[in-house]
Amino acid sequence: MSTVADELLNDFGSSGDEAEEANDGLVHRENDEQDADEQRNGDAMEVDGVNRDGANGEDDKDIQDLEDAEATKARVEKMQLAGVKDVRSVASLMHTLEPVLEKIAYYRGRSESETSVVGNIEDHPEYSLLTQSNSLSTMIDGEVALVHKFIRDHYSTRFPELERLVTTPLEYAKVVSIIGNGPMDSESIKSLQTSTNNPLGVGLKAVLDGPSLMIVTVEATTSKGHEMSDEELLRVRQACDMAIALHKAKNTLMEYVQSRMTIFAPNLTTLIGSLTAAQLLNAAGGLTGLSKTPACNIPSWGSKKRQAGLATNIGVRQQGYLYHSEMIQHIPNDLKKQAMRIVAAKLVLAARVDRIHSSPDGKTGDDLKSACLERLEKLTEPPPNKGGRALPVPDDKPARKRGGRRARKAKEALAMTDLRKAQNRMAFGKEEKEVGYGTGEGTVGMGMIGQQNDGRIRALQVDNRTRAKLSAKNKGWGTGSSVGSASNIGAFGPSGGIDLAGKGLRSSGVGSSVGGAASSLTFTPVQGLELVDPKMQAELSRKRKAEEDRWFKGGSFTQVGGGSGPGANGGFKVPALPAAKRVDTGATKMAPPPPPPSRQ
Repeated sequence: MSTVADELLNDFGSSGDEAEEANDGLVHRENDEQDADEQRNGDAMEVDGVNRDGANGEDDKDIQDLEDAEATKARVEKMQLAGVKDVRSVASLMHTLEPVLEKIAYYRGRSESETSVVGNIEDHPEYSLLTQSNSLSTMIDGEVALVHKFIRDHYSTRFPELERLVTTPLEYAKVVSIIGNGPMDSESIKSLQTSTNNPLGVGLKAVLDGPSLMIVTVEATTSKGHEMSDEELLRVRQACDMAIALHKAKNTLMEYVQSRMTIFAPNLTTLIGSLTAAQLLNAAGGLTGLSKTPACNIPSWGSKKRQAGLATNIGVRQQGYLYHSEMIQHIPNDLKKQAMRIVAAKLVLAARVDRIHSSPDGKTGDDLKSACLERLEKLTEPPPNKGGRALPVPDDKPARKRGGRRARKAKEALAMTDLRKAQNRMAFGKEEKEVGYGTGEGTVGMGMIGQQNDGRIRALQVDNRTRAKLSAKNKGWGTGSSVGSASNIGAFGPSGGIDLAGKGLRSSGVGSSVGGAASSLTFTPVQGLELVDPKMQAELSRKRKAEEDRWFKGGSFTQVGGGSGPGANGGFKVPALPAAKRVDTGATKMAPPPPPPSRQ
């Protein structure tokens, strides 16, 4: 018994010089038929440098290229078929399709009881026809492109603009078959829109839509083509008939495959569809081979590496039959690889179920499909919305801060001083003093700096950590004054109070040329009490008298320039006037007039 691989090799063929006959009787062509074709075609044709002596003259590589739409289209466009006299010498697939279509018509006429599967599926006579129909349906597109190229090259002499206006191969073949070699004037083209006097029996309106029909009508009246001979027109119409027949054959094969897959593999067909199931069965060699295949190998079946150029930077490398199935196509690209793994695992299970005929009604396939769709829906659903994150519970405990001498010193350096605190305060009902120039932002308010604490018994406490400090060498600013800010006790009435101004110590406490401090207790704005140190008062008087005896006598400067010696004026020497720079010699002066003459 022949295998599916042997049947496919026999169907494809590799040489047109010898007679070929498939083991199943589907492909049968005798040498005398081929010789008759060669005589009818005349001399042999040469396409792309390959000598085609028969109908099946293409090698295996060219036949495999027919499965790749892009490669086939590029290869066909490079062909020059204007010198080919018969389209059958170029397109040979129709000879293979004719016996297959006859077999399909035969099995379609049989009842369901005769086509029921009993035992091994691979042993059924219709199973080989099913796999062959599936493989041939994928090759028809390349054959149609080849016939389309043949029609364009030959009909371009009559209507060269048509191939640019109608790009679909089937529509192009129908339009060429309707127009033919008829006149290209406006009236003739308009009559062809509804006329059925043509090989197809339909008008142009049934083939083209409104915009395309209008464009074809306008271009036909201005076409630069010339009429064709009857022999050339016959060749073109034969090619058009072949293109239409290939399209019908493809529809017949696809309908047959889809109708029979529910009989041979009901669960597999229910899971992934009849077309993909037939492709996988053809690639695996049957249900037995598919049931024994690991699920990880299935996504790579049917992958066309030539399209990707063996690149590794594409989204999904394994773009085979499973990738193009209906279940995977609606999955986002970034999830297709994971989705193919899920479906491939269930696919193998469905093939094993069909292999032993445990679920002929396809119920297991429905369950597997529901499981796949559920997992795919879970895979593609958006992530749940977590919502806004709740704030942490407020903690009223004081924050732990670093302690120690260094930390305290750092805090004290940045702490607010008493002077700044006083500036930030204002007395109620009093206007604060301002310093600076102008008004507004040009001035700075002093707050309570320098204001008296009226009515307070206890003075403001000074924080030693934040008060201004001076070094031991510099006790204050400037030279200092011996006169302190001593307060006085004034009496009311004509008798003056005791004036102690200039006799006490400085009460500021910030740097002084004299030591000590003079504190006061203020009772009223004009009365006060000063505590004076007698010893300090006596020392200040002695120093003041010594200075007065040296510099002053009677309260005026009496010794400035008064003595001749350096010791008389305390070592001060009065400078003399500078010497004259020019010496008067009298050279430039006039001589005195001569004495008058004496009178005798």
